[in-house]
Amino acid sequence: MAIYLNNNVGVKLATAAAPTVPSIDISSYVTSAVINQIVDELEVTTQGDQSHRFVAGLQSGSFSIDFINDWATSQVMQTLNAAFGQTLAVSVITVKGTAVSAANPSYQFNILVNNLTPIGTGGVAEVASSSLSFTVNSVVTVSPTVAF
Repeated sequence: MAIYLNNNVGVKLATAAAPTVPSIDISSYVTSAVINQIVDELEVTTQGDQSHRFVAGLQSGSFSIDFINDWATSQVMQTLNAAFGQTLAVSVITVKGTAVSAANPSYQFNILVNNLTPIGTGGVAEVASSSLSFTVNSVVTVSPTVAF
């Protein structure tokens, strides 16, 4: 059995200049990350069936991420601001720093950067942070061999 503390998730984002290659490692800023995968249910019930029957249709999903804002060159906010309204590749691993394997696969997918909180939240004497949910704009590929 492989049970992990969810405190070492790795997240890489592509850039607007190279939208298909996740190269910006934002893992040290991430406080929470969730991938939701959904598949449409298509009914294929025919006469004589004793119950409804369904098959899988198109996939969709969302990627929710909470992170500490950083406006430095090539970091979280500059990367997202430059990509606003575009599709970016994302790579995620459950346990960063551990080899990719069947027990620690990597996940590859694209997101549509369709919302931002450029200033983030946080009051006086608090760290600015953002909580965003992006539409997954591709199939989520789970791989025991694709490097993070």
